Amino acid sequence: MLKSVVWWTSMACNFKCKYCWEVQAQERGEFKPQPFKPASDWLAVWNRLRPQLLDITGGEPFLMPDFVELLAGLDPSIRVGLTSNLSHPLIEFAQTLSPKQVINITASFHPTENGTRQHPMNPEIFVGRCLFLQNRGFHVCVNLVAWPEQMYLIPAWAEMFRSHGLRFHVDPYSSISYYPYQYTDAERKFLAPWITPNRTAGLQVIEPNPKPCVTCSGGVDHLSVQPNGDAWRCILETQLALNPLGNVFDPNFRLLDQPLKCWEQWRCPACDRDKVETRACSPS
Repeated sequence: MLKSVVWWTSMACNFKCKYCWEVQAQERGEFKPQPFKPASDWLAVWNRLRPQLLDITGGEPFLMPDFVELLAGLDPSIRVGLTSNLSHPLIEFAQTLSPKQVINITASFHPTENGTRQHPMNPEIFVGRCLFLQNRGFHVCVNLVAWPEQMYLIPAWAEMFRSHGLRFHVDPYSSISYYPYQYTDAERKFLAPWITPNRTAGLQVIEPNPKPCVTCSGGVDHLSVQPNGDAWRCILETQLALNPLGNVFDPNFRLLDQPLKCWEQWRCPACDRDKVETRACSPS
């Protein structure tokens, strides 16, 4: 049974945050945005595979043509999670989709980004759209990346969002990114009150070669799917080109029968770590 999919709709985004691993990769000619496949083709894929949770991310999902129509056509058994920078108008989305189907919206707050002339962004637009969605019944959580150059503004931003009744969450800057950074002891102490227990790995000091073996349910009940349909156990194995599983547009695509071994749990990205089950195993 396919419990969850993280669907990377596109590597394209109208924001260019320096702390985004996709932006960093594209500076090196990697993970370049590709033309969108038709929404109707994706709809056929998801209604065939029918994951219990379709966790939609990018890039920016609302750049996809006919994106709202795709969501509206999903099998009712599929629950949707959505991550967006909210830089696109949301009235059609809110009037078309039900909070019973879209069970969570992660609103990515990027305070250094002003958007474009067509899709501008500022705190008023962002907070207004969060409140609009929340008052329509959607479960909204604002998320911020603790990039070192803006992390000390977290208390002020937290107060702003909480004063409006919005949930606020902080992710440590990703240790798998192309610009490595390890927080100092003082920075970890500062961030500790803002980081939830399932994100504390991002605050830890990375050892030179910590590679315990685990078996992982990725590929058995969870997938990470790229914009062209290529499927992997997780986004890290996509980046490392390990254990490709095939392409979901292939009508003969199948999940793994049993978990595979993994030596990368020490840097497992949060978006997959939340959805897989791991067990210690022998490296032999």
